[in-house]
Amino acid sequence: MMIKQKALFIFLFTLILISCQTIKKSFENRDYDRVVSLFLQKKKVSEEEISYFEKAYNVALERDKEQIVLLKSANSGNRWEEIFNLYSKINTRQNNVLRVLPLYYSDGRKASIETFDFSAVLEESRQNAAQAYYDQGLKLLNSKNKNSIRQSLDYFAASKKFYINYKDVNELMEEAQIKGKNYALLLVEKNPNLMVPSYFEQSILENIKLTKNAEWLSIDYRRKDAINYDFLVKLNLYDIQVSPDALKEIYTTEEKSIQDGWQYELDNKGNVKKDSLGNDIKKPKYVKITCQVKETRMEKSTRVLGDVTIYDATTKDYLKNQKCIGNAIFNYSYFQINGNKDALSANTISKLKYLPAPFPNTLDMVEQCKAELIRCYQDFITANYNAMVYVK
Repeated sequence: MMIKQKALFIFLFTLILISCQTIKKSFENRDYDRVVSLFLQKKKVSEEEISYFEKAYNVALERDKEQIVLLKSANSGNRWEEIFNLYSKINTRQNNVLRVLPLYYSDGRKASIETFDFSAVLEESRQNAAQAYYDQGLKLLNSKNKNSIRQSLDYFAASKKFYINYKDVNELMEEAQIKGKNYALLLVEKNPNLMVPSYFEQSILENIKLTKNAEWLSIDYRRKDAINYDFLVKLNLYDIQVSPDALKEIYTTEEKSIQDGWQYELDNKGNVKKDSLGNDIKKPKYVKITCQVKETRMEKSTRVLGDVTIYDATTKDYLKNQKCIGNAIFNYSYFQINGNKDALSANTISKLKYLPAPFPNTLDMVEQCKAELIRCYQDFITANYNAMVYVK
């Protein structure tokens, strides 16, 4: 039993020694906040530990106060936030320490731990930090540069870290989001001599979408008088090419042998052969049947030629340009037969369901070209998204 008690005493003594050495080591490394943290975690403390704690706390406090003095004399943009963070750090450290105060040495001396009421300076630095970010955001918002206007949002957001509804910061952020945007007007124009459906141009526009985050770009399909547009994105349709109706007839003949009754099998003398039972021997009789197949191939193509261009809405200078071509191809075949249908293969029979049809009219084929024009226009908007967001 004595051996166990002795071992336990050695173990506890070792823990205390290690703990003290850890506090001492942290003090020697000038990690004063760690000294304070380690001290506050202990249930029992030694004279030496109290001494290290007292010194570490006061040195850390003086160090932070000196840093605050330096920051107050500086002119850095975020100095008031740094000052607020330092006051918050000092206040948190002090609140943690208050629970072990007062603290006495064994000879009755009271440890000298300096404490203050930080509520006033915390509020002052909070106000100054919020105001500093607010002023910088307002300055950027009132500039003529859209990149600066967009940057103002970061400063307004920094101001809101201190007061969620600081002054009119929420309204100013909404204003920045509007003023910081670039506005693009999408247009489709055509050569007036082109024959296209009346709704053709507008139906193209209605299918163009922004596929990326549209925070700083807005597109319109109809001009709004209240908006000063930064860009015009115009799809210009200038020509339609239509091929002649092409018709080609191809004739083929299919044949097949089919059974057509029976015939007797004869020997070399011309007599009917008999089987072992004396019955006449007969075999199937085959005949050849044919059927003529006429394939009528119909071909017609239409191309709508155009180009899409980004213009500076103010100077009318073009920034980017790309060809846009819409294609529609009509390929159709139908089949007609003359002869015995039984001579046809299964593949040919399956094609007989395609009946004669007229050539499509030009307007219908122009309408089919629209899908490729939309895809070209959409790809152009997507590819040049950054140019329209970050230019101006």
